[in-house]
Amino acid sequence: MNSLRSHRRQALGSSVGVLFALLLANALVPALHAQQSGTAIVFYAQSQVNDELWPVVFQAVRDDLASDSGELPKGLVLDQNPAFLPGKDLTQGIDFANVIQVKLLGRCDVLPQADRPSLRGPLGWVLLVSGEIQPFVFIDCSRIAQVLRPVAAGLDKDGRRHVMAQAIAHVLIHEWIHVATQNRSHGDRGITQAALSVNELIADPRLHLRVIPTH
Repeated sequence: MNSLRSHRRQALGSSVGVLFALLLANALVPALHAQQSGTAIVFYAQSQVNDELWPVVFQAVRDDLASDSGELPKGLVLDQNPAFLPGKDLTQGIDFANVIQVKLLGRCDVLPQADRPSLRGPLGWVLLVSGEIQPFVFIDCSRIAQVLRPVAAGLDKDGRRHVMAQAIAHVLIHEWIHVATQNRSHGDRGITQAALSVNELIADPRLHLRVIPTH
């Protein structure tokens, strides 16, 4: 079974992504104030996302966080009860100590992309700027959809939505760990490993999300 990579992209050679992140950060300055404790995860989508997907994605992330995946190297702990906010719904200021912005690229469905040529590249990445990992997570839904195509073809609409949400959640947790730890290394198993099989990508969180300290 082919392995799938989910890792960071260095700022070098990613000027467009860096520019997007900086513009996005500046655009959100009036709305995001680092005052209260807690974490807000703000989701943006490059393409229109069916509103039915959002609650499934949010629940998948909650399940990941509740499955003992919050134990990080050096005693760091992911916020197990973050606020989930679709960016399109932000109409007033919010106050959180930590804000992670997630950009979903491409289409976040599966079957409509079945006939497209195969893509290459990571499923997700974060930005490394001046040696610091920035709280901007990019997730390539089109790439995930193509990876999931063999296992999703026989599923109904709800099943396809579930596996897509599960994959998005696993990639998000992987990248969030990079942000939280400021560590570019990967573990040798579990969600911190550099490559996940298709089955690992859509597995229930308890099966593979134990975080392994990296060295």
